[in-house]
Amino acid sequence: MDKRIITEYNLNLIQKIHVSIILGIGFSIFFLIKNSLLTDFNDSLLFLLLTIFIIGMVSLVMSRLGLLVRDNSLYRAYFVLGLLIYKQNIDLKNKHIVSILKLKRANGMPTVGLASPQGVDSFYKFFVYLLDKSHTEKTELIGVKKFQNAERIVAFLQEHLSFDYELYSPNFDLRNKK
Repeated sequence: MDKRIITEYNLNLIQKIHVSIILGIGFSIFFLIKNSLLTDFNDSLLFLLLTIFIIGMVSLVMSRLGLLVRDNSLYRAYFVLGLLIYKQNIDLKNKHIVSILKLKRANGMPTVGLASPQGVDSFYKFFVYLLDKSHTEKTELIGVKKFQNAERIVAFLQEHLSFDYELYSPNFDLRNKK
């Protein structure tokens, strides 16, 4: 049976605004084609293309990140309304330790004006990594904005895949002894 944990939205606010603008441009193109440019274009085909475009964009805006465990394999997954849309296999070879890293990130905000060319929003993001025994090889699982979500992911991995939680502290001496 599949075990899953769904955490946060895939897109941030600025990305959602950009997708909404693209959706508005798609509507505009639809009405231009329908009303004046191509009068002999099949209306049902045009309506079908618009419907697929709208469903795709809304799904992109509403998609959430998560993890999926199926038959002792781990997948990075994308969900829409709790339904699995896409999964990507994660290599677990020699990685039995999970850790959380706190990194500072910045989003560039699009602005209009010459006086303030670029607004920057900085925030912390918590990345959950799979580590090898010496902590020198790491694989990023997922990055979340809330520490509580990172803790939930670690608890999920400990429960379903028996991973050990350790603080990230690379020991390069262990790697050289192999």
